[in-house]
Amino acid sequence: MAVAMKDCPSCGADVPTSAKRCKECFHDFDEPVKKASWAGPIALLMALAGMVVVALITLGWIVMQPQDQHILVDQDSESIVWTRTYVTGTTTDRVPFTDVRSLEYIMHTSGGYEITAVTADGSRKIIQESVSPLRGEANKYAQLMKMELSVIDNTRGFGGN
Repeated sequence: MAVAMKDCPSCGADVPTSAKRCKECFHDFDEPVKKASWAGPIALLMALAGMVVVALITLGWIVMQPQDQHILVDQDSESIVWTRTYVTGTTTDRVPFTDVRSLEYIMHTSGGYEITAVTADGSRKIIQESVSPLRGEANKYAQLMKMELSVIDNTRGFGGN
């Protein structure tokens, strides 16, 4: 009479069906067979994918930041010229004096100062900013552009002029 055999799930050896343990690897047949879990490798892949996304966003942000910027209020061409150098190249933006609706000298609560040109389409273009007062520079730009200077003092609370 032949004894019924089964394969050991751990080592693959032929073992009698009545055996409680494998004679080769001592696997206990009464313990439930543990299936391989993919949770750990999948979690690791998800973490790596998340790090790649964060790295790409950071790299994109770095590339989009200008490495150098020059602003020229040019009397000859009667325009304001912004030249920005990025990792990917140089861009130039020019606004004629006739497209500037108003010139603002802004004092911020943080202690900063800026001179801003407000264009006819409502966009705001910073001409100069500093932690030191720029009132003299703002007056020069107003004279050069033949424009009245609006002084906005945000140091006295919320939007106080």
